[in-house]
Amino acid sequence: MTETDYSYPQRPETRTRGRRRLLVLAAIVVLLLGGGTWWLVDHLADEAAECPGTPGQAGDGHTLSRRAGDGQCIGWLVDLPYAFGSDDTAMSAVVKKIVEENQRVARSGEPYVRVAVMMPMTAKPDSKLAAGPIVHALEGAYTAQARTNGGITAYGDPKPLVQLVLANVGADQASWPDVVTELGDLTTGDHPLVAVTGMGVSVPQTRDAAKQLNARWHLPSIGSVLTSDDMTTRETGIANDKPGLFKVSPSNHAYVEALAGSLGTVTTGFLVRDRNHDNYVQTLGAAFVDVFSSLSLNNHQAWFNGSTPPSTGSTGLFQDAVNSISIEDPSVVFYAGRDADLPRLVRSLKFRRGPSAGRQLVLATGITGLVITPGDQPGADAEPLNTQDLLDAKVTIVAASSTDPEGWAEGIAAPAQYNAFVSAFTTGSAGFPKADLADGYAIMHHDAVAAAVTAIHSVYSQKQALPGPADIRDQLTAYRDTPIRGAAGDFYWTEQQPANDLWPVGRPVPVLTFPTATHQSAPYRTQCQTLGDPQQLDHYRLDHCAG
Repeated sequence: MTETDYSYPQRPETRTRGRRRLLVLAAIVVLLLGGGTWWLVDHLADEAAECPGTPGQAGDGHTLSRRAGDGQCIGWLVDLPYAFGSDDTAMSAVVKKIVEENQRVARSGEPYVRVAVMMPMTAKPDSKLAAGPIVHALEGAYTAQARTNGGITAYGDPKPLVQLVLANVGADQASWPDVVTELGDLTTGDHPLVAVTGMGVSVPQTRDAAKQLNARWHLPSIGSVLTSDDMTTRETGIANDKPGLFKVSPSNHAYVEALAGSLGTVTTGFLVRDRNHDNYVQTLGAAFVDVFSSLSLNNHQAWFNGSTPPSTGSTGLFQDAVNSISIEDPSVVFYAGRDADLPRLVRSLKFRRGPSAGRQLVLATGITGLVITPGDQPGADAEPLNTQDLLDAKVTIVAASSTDPEGWAEGIAAPAQYNAFVSAFTTGSAGFPKADLADGYAIMHHDAVAAAVTAIHSVYSQKQALPGPADIRDQLTAYRDTPIRGAAGDFYWTEQQPANDLWPVGRPVPVLTFPTATHQSAPYRTQCQTLGDPQQLDHYRLDHCAG
């Protein structure tokens, strides 16, 4: 797949375009009536662009506007306790905590800088990022902020303090150009914005936003849950290019490497893959074909239309895949799709025939955090998977993951900082439910903010002055001998020429099994990697670089 193959949804009209149309219409009315005031026209245009429940489009601590078309509230905030129009009480509560900490920092009299959390802040039914993970992500980011502002931690002395800038790019991430420009304006002044974390999910908008942040303001981006191998600002053939998109999550290729080590010898395999032009599913499928090359998965595969945009045709149809699996009877089925479609696949496998119908089938995939709920009644359609679904379908899921909260709670290969993180997350000013850790989003977003804070404190201790964005971008590659201590494990990035793709080195990649939970005592650890050509996935080739 080339970048030109996929045109992501065009952002709906911004307040500028909407205002222009309204002004034209109002001007015509004024001319026809032979009078009126331009003040009224301006007032009506501004009022239409305001997000409901806010004091206006812009203030000292926010810039928010209502997007034409779908009414989403787009922009950023620091000291306005507004949940971007969400009616979720948990969302409102965590935004309020972040804003209150930001206000405390501003009143403290101590030096401080800003770190943005940029991502979709609200969800729609077909969004790649659901409402629950959005809340969990902000809970993790707040936990990192509160820990580092509260005293000496594994991330250094608490100077300078940190404010979090919450930035909403829309459920489809299509409003990133406006939001990125607004964040760029925050890189100057007494309390500059020095890094951007979060970055949403693995879609072209994410990469484009990171390129702009890096090229125009030298702002480093730290992706929390990005796994697609082509999520890099590195351009092929540019010898002096300095990438700026860091990732704290393992890549899809690392997921598949971890699965290969866990599954052992696989004699036959079958690949079920989403055909949509979605970076995550495309590179996960390519990684399966590459790592398990002896299985010739390109000759043993079935495609389906994923249910999350961009999507064409009927979605969630797995009959062709189930028919082929019934005939071929593979030892392992590999799944390259979004987690939203996994329940339908598992429930469809209950109807397979032939030899595979009478035995337990292994289904292998890679995912940030897979949640299988206990249950004695099967679910339906796209409802979350439960243990009864797996028992009915005779399916064992083997998932490479970014996190293993259940195993780590039992002390199995638990990262050194995990227990301290859980304590901070569930007690004190945070006080979030422990169950919110299950999908991994809180842990990974904590680690992205913690990485930025580690670099901020390092630079400040050396120069005794507030760092700028370029300082943080450079410092993030300085931790090979003293790795960043994340809740999900220690890791670092390396700076090289020619440039690599800034995937974390040394991070553990747990492999989990369901419905009978087992946890690895010696998980695979990530390596430095470079994709052969990030713009051309049809020729997927990944190289390991010196770490």
